[in-house]
Amino acid sequence: MFLNRLISAVPEIAKPIDIPQMLLEQKETIRKADILLKQVKDINKINALPKGAVKNMYDAGNTLKTPILDMSNNPLLVKAERFFDYIDTTAKYLTHPILIVNALAGASYWVCLIVSIGGVMFYMVGHKKGLQYTGGSILGYTLIQAINYGLNLL
Repeated sequence: MFLNRLISAVPEIAKPIDIPQMLLEQKETIRKADILLKQVKDINKINALPKGAVKNMYDAGNTLKTPILDMSNNPLLVKAERFFDYIDTTAKYLTHPILIVNALAGASYWVCLIVSIGGVMFYMVGHKKGLQYTGGSILGYTLIQAINYGLNLL
């Protein structure tokens, strides 16, 4: 009884498989695919381009080997390139002021060293304030490096 209900509810499962019919359907599908393939080949023959024609916009077979105008040594372009490089560098430093601080901190070593040596020489010549210049430059260098280190942590 249960089996009869199951078979009546799903008649497709209960049908016996008809293999010859399936083979005929498969042959018909293959025949339709062959017809479509033949039609595509015919369309390709109609749309075929003559030999040497550009096949697509990315085919550069017909471009010149040398340019018509040689702009590589144009002095105006060289000056414009230098100008825009300068503008680019200026914009980089204006938008990243930490680069200016790093450059000043890097140059401060030599400035403070020269001031310190000059202060020692002034002291040796007889100027008493020479030691103040030496101490001030060492203190200034330490302060500049501390500020630079603090800003680099940000």
